[in-house]
Amino acid sequence: MSANPPDTDHLGADLERLRLVYGNFPFMLMGAVTAACVLAALLYHVVSRPVMLGWLSLVVLISLVRHFESRSFQRDPGARPAREWVRRLQSGTLLSGLVWGVGAALFLPLGDVAHQMVTLLVCTGVIAAAMTSYGAMWRCYMIFMVPFAALIEWRLLTDQVPLHYALAFVNIVYAAVVAHSAYKTDRTIGNVLAITAENAKLTRALQYQATHDALVDLVNHREFNLRLREAASAHEPCALVFIDLDHFKEVNDRGGHAAGDEALRRVSEILKEHVRASDTAARVGGDEFALLLPGCPRERAEQVAAAALGGIQQFVLHWEEGHYFRVGASMGVAYAMAGEADADALLRVADAACYAAKNAGRGRIEVRCAHRVREPSPFDIEALHPSS
Repeated sequence: MSANPPDTDHLGADLERLRLVYGNFPFMLMGAVTAACVLAALLYHVVSRPVMLGWLSLVVLISLVRHFESRSFQRDPGARPAREWVRRLQSGTLLSGLVWGVGAALFLPLGDVAHQMVTLLVCTGVIAAAMTSYGAMWRCYMIFMVPFAALIEWRLLTDQVPLHYALAFVNIVYAAVVAHSAYKTDRTIGNVLAITAENAKLTRALQYQATHDALVDLVNHREFNLRLREAASAHEPCALVFIDLDHFKEVNDRGGHAAGDEALRRVSEILKEHVRASDTAARVGGDEFALLLPGCPRERAEQVAAAALGGIQQFVLHWEEGHYFRVGASMGVAYAMAGEADADALLRVADAACYAAKNAGRGRIEVRCAHRVREPSPFDIEALHPSS
């Protein structure tokens, strides 16, 4: 089984990080709106009402839009590419950080020292709370924190008040500590996600190896039987093509097992070319293959078998020292109408049809209907043998 491309793994990690961030969004947005309302109440008599109401309305509006965005992601993460979700999250985060930063720049110099300390306390609290929510995406957190903290820093330094110089120093140290904590959290979560993804990849690899033939990379006999019974239980037409290679023993005898293995691999590639994604191509024996065609009527099954037979008959294996080999195939097609499929009957009839094709001269296709085997009921027995 081929490994996933690095880009695919990266996008999968982005989706997992988005799930973690958006999972915390309701609490983060509720906390942001609550903090904004608390700040508005504390500064109600200090800041002009139009300015405060305008700023508060922006915070609420942005929070609502971001809430609906998170709900949209949770309903259908596949509605957009992972990169698009990340860009939308970053855009909303930047806008939110700018609005909070502008609010801090407007409100910090107003009121007495107590009002200014409360304003700074609320703002730094929002910065810290955002770090816990954006812990899985450090870059996104920095997009929020940098403009917010930078505007606070600018406001404190331009006021030319000794106390504000001290607060500016504390603010920059605080921002650096929080940013470092966010980075460490991001790395820790990234390591956990990487281990989880690797475990999932190993699990998929083990499942694939357990259900596929290692030589030809087709479904193995055990998995084929499971899929056959699943397809037969569906109320739709179903067809089974049983394939037995002709003259394969000559390839093994003259070219050795390496030539035989290569011939099997090449035949498997031919079979893959003639099946749909919903079909199953399987190796069920040494040189025996099967095609399971769920939802396939008789006409379509015959076309698939004919195309596969033509591909095998045209195949030439060029081997060492100028040797070349040809193989053919005998095929048995068993089909059942909707509601009449039976796994055992399909397998038995397809095998018998393939055997008949081989006895009739090989390189042929025999098509037969697989009727469901019905056990006689007691009523049937009594009708046949009435009691005296």
